[in-house]
Amino acid sequence: MHPARYLELLRSEGEALAGAAERDLKAPVPSCPEWDMAALVRHTSQVHRRRAAVVRRRSIEPPEGIEADPGPKDDDIVAWYRDGVDDLLDAFSEAGPDAQAWTWHGENNVAFWMRRMAQETAVHRWDAENAIGSANDIDAELASDGIDEFLDKFIPLDEIPYRGAAGTVHLHCTDVKGEWTVTLAPGEVPTHERGHSKGDAAVRAAANQLLLWVWRRVDSSAVEVLGDAGLAEALWRYAEGPAQ
Repeated sequence: MHPARYLELLRSEGEALAGAAERDLKAPVPSCPEWDMAALVRHTSQVHRRRAAVVRRRSIEPPEGIEADPGPKDDDIVAWYRDGVDDLLDAFSEAGPDAQAWTWHGENNVAFWMRRMAQETAVHRWDAENAIGSANDIDAELASDGIDEFLDKFIPLDEIPYRGAAGTVHLHCTDVKGEWTVTLAPGEVPTHERGHSKGDAAVRAAANQLLLWVWRRVDSSAVEVLGDAGLAEALWRYAEGPAQ
């Protein structure tokens, strides 16, 4: 996806999250059970503000001294959150996608954070809307890209050995381009390849649902599982390691 598209979606998803929060700041968030709506908004804005600070440093060295802004009391949290979205977008626009910036993955440029923040905000927007009972789908192209990001950036990052049965799981978006085959081998970190193939199990769904499945916002009842359902379940449970 083009960086400008990430910024467009960051803005629209950011505003949609604020709109959901304004409806009920005390609503429990079922997909993040330790949080209510205000805590979800506070967390998301803290992430936005830390990333804006990282981008403005223009350094690939790990940042030091960037503390999480505690923000205001809950009654004022949405306005503070909106200011944080605007500040992040300004930081991205000032820097441009090719500017250097530290990342935890070694892909040390601002484009990494444009993608990551669009993805982070979209999933948390879904969390917020789901908390008030009216969750809209994540943009299909962004969702497919988010699955790719999850497999490429998060599963290798955690380096958590897989402990289940060996096999392959094919993930397939049914509405936009996006197919991956994940190889599960006991004692190793799962690997993946992009493209069409036949796996021991297949998990098929619209990109929105498949992204929510890999991020454990929905379970396997929300997707179509073919073949070895146990392997699909093992991958879904393994995905509990990364956290967004």
